[in-house]
Amino acid sequence: MRKSHWKENEIEDMLRELPKVKDERTKAEVFARIHDKKRKKHWLPLIAGVASLFLMVVLASSIIIGKEGTTNQEDTGESGKLSISESKEMSESKQQGAKINENTSEDKQGNQEFLSKQAESESKDEVSQIKPFKKDKEKTFAHAIYQDDLKNESTITMGVPDDHMKVIVPISIKLNLFDRTDTLNQLVNQMSDINEEQYGLSDYFPLDIKISQGNDMTTAHIEFQENSQLLDDDALFLHSMEETFSYNSIEKMTFATDGKQGAMFLHAGFLKEAEVPQQKNRTYLLYQKDETSPRLLVPSKRDYQDFEEALQAGKGEQDIEGIKPAIPEDMNWDNINSEGGLVTIQLSEHAAIENSEESLQALEAILFIAKDFGFKKVKFENAPIEKVGRLNLTDDIVVPKAPNQVN
Repeated sequence: MRKSHWKENEIEDMLRELPKVKDERTKAEVFARIHDKKRKKHWLPLIAGVASLFLMVVLASSIIIGKEGTTNQEDTGESGKLSISESKEMSESKQQGAKINENTSEDKQGNQEFLSKQAESESKDEVSQIKPFKKDKEKTFAHAIYQDDLKNESTITMGVPDDHMKVIVPISIKLNLFDRTDTLNQLVNQMSDINEEQYGLSDYFPLDIKISQGNDMTTAHIEFQENSQLLDDDALFLHSMEETFSYNSIEKMTFATDGKQGAMFLHAGFLKEAEVPQQKNRTYLLYQKDETSPRLLVPSKRDYQDFEEALQAGKGEQDIEGIKPAIPEDMNWDNINSEGGLVTIQLSEHAAIENSEESLQALEAILFIAKDFGFKKVKFENAPIEKVGRLNLTDDIVVPKAPNQVN
């Protein structure tokens, strides 16, 4: 390393010859200046960080709003309750907090008004009591209604054609207690409200007729329009009305067409009135459209000579789609005796009866066969168990009030 040729004393002499420089600032001013420079340097990265954070928030908001707009459009398309313009307005409102709060408040008020009107409607209208059949299991059935079930309730029974219009299936609904004079009004209400298809039946009601009370409470007056299709499909119609009215204490039908007495049916001819049979010597079978529909008891089309023949027919196969035996082949009996309103069935030693839905429905089928033959009570002797469902096989069993409760 080269050494400097300047000597220390020479350098000192040269520095002395330089003009004097004096800093007039105080120490406080110097420190304040240094502090300002440091603060300015600190603000630069802070400003840059804030700008970056702002950009990230804007981008994230755009992405979220875009996703919500897509979801709303998909939901609207599925529900079918919102138009395209309404969907666009909702998407825009979600970008403004004030509009969201306003819309939410309006929605709540609208929901409260709807629920209030619905509750008011249900309190006034009996038809709202109908509820869908509860499918607790894959295979289930509609129980019978017994008189003991009706402490503060009444029943309405309707005869509804099956899915193929081959047989008439009676279905029953429990309603709040009403006076007997109001039976036909209640019946018309239920015809207007019932959803037959949920039970695997045809969509038959309501009918294009007017039903009113005739000369007395046991007579129903039916008025047709001249071109009513029911006049051509008279066999199905009359069968349905007979099944319906027989369970609702109606013994006679009278007919009129456009205000004139009588009706001209395609097959039955001109009728002014028709009796409603209160007792038919029928057997009972099972109807079920598919495994998602309930099993329903259905009366046979034909009558039988005696009670035992009808019981045996309840085991027979039928050449009708959806119809099966109601009584198992291995539910046998040795003897049948009747006295007055009581019929006694002495079961075989190995009669297949257990505490199951299948056995309960078979026993209810037997009870309805007995009811159709005019019996009031049924006694089962030699039963392998004491109870099946609610039925006590050690006592006389009163025949049910109505079949196939669906609510």
